[in-house]
Amino acid sequence: MQRLCSLLLYLCGLLIDAFFSETPTKLHANELDRDQYFGTWFFIAAASARPSSLETFTSTDSIMFRMTQSNSPERLQLRAATRLKSGQCVPRSWIYLLTEQSADLATEGRPHMRTELFSAKCPDSIMVKETDEGYQRVLLYSRTLHPAENCISAFKGQASLWDMDEFLLIPRTHSACEFQEP
Repeated sequence: MQRLCSLLLYLCGLLIDAFFSETPTKLHANELDRDQYFGTWFFIAAASARPSSLETFTSTDSIMFRMTQSNSPERLQLRAATRLKSGQCVPRSWIYLLTEQSADLATEGRPHMRTELFSAKCPDSIMVKETDEGYQRVLLYSRTLHPAENCISAFKGQASLWDMDEFLLIPRTHSACEFQEP
């Protein structure tokens, strides 16, 4: 009788998870409408299971990204204009690689890095889950510099469902840096 009760409780738990978990939709990078995702994005927040996975961003005031098509269809160019809390601007640039056999983005020069894209609760937002050797984190990007508070709360809640309870909101108190020409 005890085993039967345990089994029933387990099945009820599975049903509750299936109906009430708000798992975001995974976006397949190689099937995205590029016009929808190209252009400018603002980095809003990050979450992880460990504070060390967020250390990269603790000196950051704001980051503006621009996604464009590279010289070939399977290569996407991402440029970043990072403003540090000190006021200094730091440009960065990297290439994402699209492959037909993967729904994720690969990063040129970082063979162990895995980048997954997910829908976000708010319009004009996207969640990016990064996994590399030694860390896993989820990032929130938005087309607007200051998205609504409920967008940030929804992101924080989703991150918590992934057991990522360390949360960092990027301050965005200074004006964004301009993109530097390559």
